[in-house]
Amino acid sequence: MQTFSSQHFALLREWQGRKYDRDNPDHQRVYQELKTAYDLTKQWADGVLAALFPSGTITCRRRPTNQGNNFERYNWARIYPTKNAPERLAYTVGIEAKGWFVVKIDTVHLSDNDPIRKKHAAMRGTYDNASPIVAMLSAADGVDRPISDLVAWSVGEINNFSPGYDELAKALGLGSLDDGEILRRFDGKAAFKSARASWTPQETELFCRLARLVHERDLDWWHIDTDIEVRFGRKEPGSERAIGVLGTVHGRASRTLSLRHDLGDLSKFTRQPVTADLITQLEAALSSSSAVLLDWAAPSQDRPGYWPDEASFEKAEGNVESAGDDIRPSAKASSPSPRNIIYYGPPGTGKTFAVRRLIEADYQETTASHDADEWRRSFIAEKFSELRWWEAIAAALYDLGKPSKVTEIRDHQIIRTVEAANNNNHVPSTIYRVLASHAVAAVQGQTHAPIIFEKSENALWSLAGEWNEACGEIVKLVDELRRGPPAGSVIKRYEFVTFHQSYGYEEFVEGLRPLLDQEGEGSGVSYRIRPGVFRVLCEAARAAPDHRFAIIIDEINRGNISKIFGELITLIEVDKRRDMKQEITVTLPYSGDKFSVPANVDIIGTMNTADRSLALLDTALRRRFDFKPVYPDSRDEAGAPLQGLRVQTEEATIDIPQMLSAINERIEALYDRDHTIGHAYFERLKDWPDGLERFEALSAIFRANIVPLLEEYFFEDWQKIRLVLGDNQKDAPEQFVAEVGDAQEEYRRLFGANSSIDSFAAKPRFALQPGAFSMPSAYVGIYKIFR
Repeated sequence: MQTFSSQHFALLREWQGRKYDRDNPDHQRVYQELKTAYDLTKQWADGVLAALFPSGTITCRRRPTNQGNNFERYNWARIYPTKNAPERLAYTVGIEAKGWFVVKIDTVHLSDNDPIRKKHAAMRGTYDNASPIVAMLSAADGVDRPISDLVAWSVGEINNFSPGYDELAKALGLGSLDDGEILRRFDGKAAFKSARASWTPQETELFCRLARLVHERDLDWWHIDTDIEVRFGRKEPGSERAIGVLGTVHGRASRTLSLRHDLGDLSKFTRQPVTADLITQLEAALSSSSAVLLDWAAPSQDRPGYWPDEASFEKAEGNVESAGDDIRPSAKASSPSPRNIIYYGPPGTGKTFAVRRLIEADYQETTASHDADEWRRSFIAEKFSELRWWEAIAAALYDLGKPSKVTEIRDHQIIRTVEAANNNNHVPSTIYRVLASHAVAAVQGQTHAPIIFEKSENALWSLAGEWNEACGEIVKLVDELRRGPPAGSVIKRYEFVTFHQSYGYEEFVEGLRPLLDQEGEGSGVSYRIRPGVFRVLCEAARAAPDHRFAIIIDEINRGNISKIFGELITLIEVDKRRDMKQEITVTLPYSGDKFSVPANVDIIGTMNTADRSLALLDTALRRRFDFKPVYPDSRDEAGAPLQGLRVQTEEATIDIPQMLSAINERIEALYDRDHTIGHAYFERLKDWPDGLERFEALSAIFRANIVPLLEEYFFEDWQKIRLVLGDNQKDAPEQFVAEVGDAQEEYRRLFGANSSIDSFAAKPRFALQPGAFSMPSAYVGIYKIFR
């Protein structure tokens, strides 16, 4: 049985503050011994949690060095008594170099100057056993004792603390959840957390107001397992079904609310935008309908409402609540009006990433909510459209499962899909020719491998010969098609393309494509009219008019718009769509087919304003799209992408939001807002442990991304780059870009004192200083003098 030893305390005293050298064997030995002590502290905390706070949580760093890679003088584990306990207050247990086992109620991540920290210190009093919220046991009395003894001692001391945790939290003003803490209660579902990252501050504030309102009425919040929507009403933890659903919050691009029961004067509604007025109406309705709520779905016991991290996910299949009159939100298009939107902004603002999250939420569904016929159409279009004719015919025959006539083969959905993909107007003759050329006994002309078809006397065709060997992969696909949608499968109702200068009408709408003789009848190249990605999507949307589809165009401003859209530039207008008042249908130039754009197709684009200003965008495109700006977000508040992001080093703490804000304000003053630096460049720092590793990552970002981007923006005008980085106000070693020598002296050295070149016109020379990238003060200097 492992126990704390006097050696653990001796090592804390001897090594505190010393830099850890990973390559030094003695350092490695000490590190491992102190890590063992941390493991014991974790066991100690686990025991206290189990004894006193079974629904709580533990945080334990289990690393004997700090962020600066120096050995600590103590170790610790934090205990939160409940899952929704304020994160800035915790019980802590641990050992200290001065020779104490300690259990206490302490603040978390607050500086000594923080008002809450100061108030806590006043209530704590002296840091010893005289304090009402601190208990200490000497090392001499605690070493070599079983962990269970330390747990028992800690439980007794905690029970004697006065004030207790809840009373202390209330006195410090930490009893209520702020917006950040509310959002974290929902963030247990990764899809929700990912989706809310793109919300505006106003959208975040409205959602948190709604969440707080529902919780204060002792109603429960929970996620469903297959979508990002969240519901509120009554649901017990561990139950897969709700007692009753009162409301649902839908959507990723914009939040909408459905109320599924009448509440007083507020009638139930479906998918209304979440606004301040709507929440005010709901607040009044909930206040006047408390008795109705109890009759409708009373909880199993008198309790506060649960947050999503306290309630299990609800299974989407079925979705029938016992309340009886539940209105399940339809998977059909929520609005008949199509959307043409372009998200624009500087590089690194997460435009493409945000759009990807949007389409995954609004333009795809799981097997729980879509029908099998749509899945079958989607599966055939994805897996079979590129098959060669003999492969498609073999798949159709295998699926039919019996000898069939050419007309039966012709009518099979797989054949019709290949027909549409190849724009073939002579399908019956093509089928007959292919069957004959791959037949066991030649019907006409020369046969070609594989020999897999056979014709009966009744003109019925079937699979024969070596078909099992030749059609192995095809059989697998058809078997998968027959099994139907597997659990968790997804219907994708969007396509993603990237525009560039060589991208054209042929790829987007339709065009001629070269095609080698697929059936081996010749060595020449033929040309077929093939539909482009947008036309294929429109055909899918036309087949499923009750659902919304989207074409996602990344870098829409990089393409030649008139070359890509052609006559479709008119058809994509909202009022020119199919079934709209001013519907327009055109004849496509290659196929001659009549074509219009369905109303259930949304067109969503992204554009980088550093490549081309919005003012220079194609006028025809500008007036047909709504534009939504996505600019850098350097806020340091709840819900912001850089919230609380710091880089801790021995020398300094680098405030990333403040640094980015200073850089961008200077860029706006010297250039414009379209060439600012996006926050996404710095979000990746969260993936690195704080300390040396995160600082090295920051240095790499500046070297590889930020400085080259500034070079491009300012056309290597190093004077302005220096101004953006604050180098003109730093000490020489901290300057990323430094002036090299005296320009006039340099000209005299290069060209001589008697040259005809005016030395006063000499241009200063600049160079990057590699050493500055490794100095924390160089980064702090970007903003510390900024006002």
